[in-house]
Amino acid sequence: MPRKQTPGRFRHGRAGNHAPAPTRRRRWPWVLLAVSVVILAPAAIVGGIFASQALEVRDNLMLAKSKLASIVDLVQEGDQEGIKAAGADVSRLTAEAATIVEEPLWDVAVDIPVVGANVEAVRAATHATDTLVVEAMPPALQLLATIQIDELKVEGGGLNLEPFTGAAAIVPTVRTALADAQAQVAHVDRKELLPVVDDAVGQLLDVLDQAGPALDMVEKYVPTLLALAGANEPRTYVVLFQNNAEIRATGGNAANGTIVTVDAGKIEMRKDEATDAFHNAGYDGLLQYEMPESTLSMYEWEFDAYSQNFTRTPDFPTTAAMYRSLWQTTNGGDIDGVISIDPVVLSYLMVATGPIALEDGTELTSENVVQVLLSDTYERFGVDGDAADEYFGDVAGKVFDTVAAGDWDPKEMLLQLQKSMLDDRVYMWFPREAEQEFAQELELDGALATDNVEATEVGIWLNDASYSKLEYYLSTKMDISCDPAARTVTSTVTLTNSIPSSDLSQYTLAWRNPSLGLARTTMILDVLSYAVPGGTLTSDPEYGDFADWTRTGSEAGRDGRSITMLVPMGETKTVSFTSTLPEDELGPLAVRYSPTVTKTPVTIADACTSLFPEAEPGLLESLPLPTPSATPTPKPTP
Repeated sequence: MPRKQTPGRFRHGRAGNHAPAPTRRRRWPWVLLAVSVVILAPAAIVGGIFASQALEVRDNLMLAKSKLASIVDLVQEGDQEGIKAAGADVSRLTAEAATIVEEPLWDVAVDIPVVGANVEAVRAATHATDTLVVEAMPPALQLLATIQIDELKVEGGGLNLEPFTGAAAIVPTVRTALADAQAQVAHVDRKELLPVVDDAVGQLLDVLDQAGPALDMVEKYVPTLLALAGANEPRTYVVLFQNNAEIRATGGNAANGTIVTVDAGKIEMRKDEATDAFHNAGYDGLLQYEMPESTLSMYEWEFDAYSQNFTRTPDFPTTAAMYRSLWQTTNGGDIDGVISIDPVVLSYLMVATGPIALEDGTELTSENVVQVLLSDTYERFGVDGDAADEYFGDVAGKVFDTVAAGDWDPKEMLLQLQKSMLDDRVYMWFPREAEQEFAQELELDGALATDNVEATEVGIWLNDASYSKLEYYLSTKMDISCDPAARTVTSTVTLTNSIPSSDLSQYTLAWRNPSLGLARTTMILDVLSYAVPGGTLTSDPEYGDFADWTRTGSEAGRDGRSITMLVPMGETKTVSFTSTLPEDELGPLAVRYSPTVTKTPVTIADACTSLFPEAEPGLLESLPLPTPSATPTPKPTP
């Protein structure tokens, strides 16, 4: 499966530039276009009868396409009889088309030079389509006829897993139909086809070629997804809500998290003595987890002590291992995974759920939830950080409960989940090998690359060092440049502090700054990077604004460096890291960075194309996000 090119992890090189898979909207018109091309020449030879037959084939397949499209709406309406009727119509129409293309006149047309190859291609494609309809559609329609959208939900929140189990069961039948259809078009030589016929029939051939790997993925991962959803046994997950206002390498302060149980698709947030012990141990710095000294040397001393700092590493499996160890230390037993999202993800999901009313009268929407969680909350509660954190947790939990309840459009929710993953704001880790492979396939594992085979990974990550919530007002951009002669790649991050004024709550403002003689509106950021695997790393500036805070070490076998930068209110700073490149063949360029409240544009320089031949230089941007309000929200009384 090709690795995706994503806004949060831009990818260029020999694995990039994959053409998008054809959508269903383009899969059916192939016969219609082909018949339109081949109709005139045969008609001139064998007369109007062949033309009439060709038009009938076209009309049948056009109507079949329309009937298939209607099934989506029928499923949503729960019209089982309508689904059966539509399926019967599609079967009849494609069968008639398949019969027509076997008429004697088509045999004559097949023998005509040049035209014959195109007629035969249309005939073969028609038969392949009919095979798929006859062999693969019945079990699929039977499954769809049993699905009621409302019945996908379970009382109390979650999903009914039975339809998904049924989907996995029909894969072998669909695979057989696919093999039969592929055999029917195997003899088609695309070099002999007219361009427009090749474009049309080629769409079907491409779909057949791509369907095999897709079915492999379904067969491989649907059982995994069902297991993750508690189909076989109850599961327990740590779910982190990373707070981008106090930035960390993979998003933000992760003090607000929850324990979630999933049993047969039903989702519940746990609140009991075990979860209290787990959270308290994280707040109190009771983690017992051994880590290499070379990794610890990259971070401040409390990195491996307090759970709010476990996300300082850009290697999410390390973060997950610390949470797992904390659970084992406090409660024994084990967890089944660690999942991380941030408030921006919640804003995406709320596009599907719609507004959510809170007990204090606040209405959360997809447009305001990020500001409410990452700014308004801290202005509202002022110096009472515990109350602010509790409110943050309650609001995030309310959104989570709404999502878990399942009262939303499944198609829209899937779209928003995909958007969240593409924006590199979702991370997952699982202790079971098959499930972790699933996370890796989707590039949700957040692991630092250990070689350059699949990707040559560069990145710059940020950690708040001022003990504040100032990074709600932080914006960043990334620039990647290359020196082919020196065989180096340079990553540059531009940091802008857009705090509108110092009239912010005491909890938002930096607590550490006064002891350092700094204004409380100055961001203190540990800016860190790792060399590509096999390379060495330098930075510009070499030591940052606090020379004695510079840290060096390694993680995942990669040379690392962290320097501390001061970014006063209204100012901008830049930091660059240059990595040498090993002489071995390089995978496509992958760029990672810490997600902020706003989008992070990434620019690739022209010179990188000689190191990464398929790279597309220029400006690439992540998904557009809300811009932080320039005016602080008034501070109401808690």
